[in-house]
Amino acid sequence: MRIWSVALFILLSAGATTAAPAAEPEVRTWTIDGTVRRALVYAPAKASRGKVPIVFGFHGGGDNAEHFSITGFQDAWPEAVVIYMQALERNPGRGDTGYQNADASAPNRDLKFFDTALADLRQSFRVDDSRIFAVGFSNGARFVYLLWATRSKTFAAFAAVSGTLATTVVLKDPKPLIYFGGRLEPSLRQQMESVEIAKKLNYATGSGEKCGTDCTLYRSPRSAPVITVVHDGGHLYPSFATDAIVSFFRSRP
Repeated sequence: MRIWSVALFILLSAGATTAAPAAEPEVRTWTIDGTVRRALVYAPAKASRGKVPIVFGFHGGGDNAEHFSITGFQDAWPEAVVIYMQALERNPGRGDTGYQNADASAPNRDLKFFDTALADLRQSFRVDDSRIFAVGFSNGARFVYLLWATRSKTFAAFAAVSGTLATTVVLKDPKPLIYFGGRLEPSLRQQMESVEIAKKLNYATGSGEKCGTDCTLYRSPRSAPVITVVHDGGHLYPSFATDAIVSFFRSRP
């Protein structure tokens, strides 16, 4: 555990690393309950003889998969399959995209979207089922929490950036979590309340220890640590987050 703690300290203190850019993504579509769903899929840029991890990325409300792909997980982890999922419009015709945040959202359109995409990726790649991860920003982070509640056994770890857990959603199974939030965010208190729920589930309720700039590590006897990074900004995706998240994901046994 100390190894990835040191790695995070370096990343959060020094900023992002550079890597050769990934190839152009493949646009994949699926028709689910009569609706065409779309995602950008980056195949591994580095060949591997073994099975490959998958990182699912979920953009914020009003955003799209193309824009969220500039977070650069495909460059930070070239051995992984990286898929950026496109949300539907919440109010058709207004461009206000967003994922469902609760299991009761009829007809669970985004949970079905995730299930369909994962099944398709398993047909295309030799997927390491012990290394499937999800990261989301804002509305996308709320959906990541929903995946934790409804698909917990599928995932090895989660990353939530500036997002909250819906009040009707109950997390299941201890899972490693890395969280980023800004001190200037109006919803920071609610976000931290969501993190507290995750910490209790993970038995990561100690006082914590410093793991880098604005970074606190909460160890867990269930191998489900929680890391919180509370920066000085507002409601944004920090430039240093991707490399820190990949380091956290890579560290999972």
